[in-house]
Amino acid sequence: MALNALCALCGLIIAAVTTFHGVSAQKSPCRSSEFWSSDYDGCLPCESCKQYPKTPSCNTCKSVDETPDVWKLAAITSFSVLAVVLVSAALIIGVMVHRRKSHKRPLREPIEETAGPLYQA
Repeated sequence: MALNALCALCGLIIAAVTTFHGVSAQKSPCRSSEFWSSDYDGCLPCESCKQYPKTPSCNTCKSVDETPDVWKLAAITSFSVLAVVLVSAALIIGVMVHRRKSHKRPLREPIEETAGPLYQA
């Protein structure tokens, strides 16, 4: 049961990441190395921002030196899943140990089996 919940949680995280990435990618019809210019009414290469830094919409260009932060998202996701797995395992082990100890309790009073008048044939 815990495994099913973990799989469902992983599926939700993957779906959220995919949706977020898809929404951020659909902001403009231009490629990642271009920006939309309303004056030109088209896409211009981000390289032109180095030559003309005061061009409007140049701030939408990512710097060539910038790397995407996908690894941060992957690290956060993997550590979150690891934490959920460890907590779930600790809870399951705790419940199993508790049940095992509760079933091995000795009887406090012995049960006497007597053959009284009800058991005579």
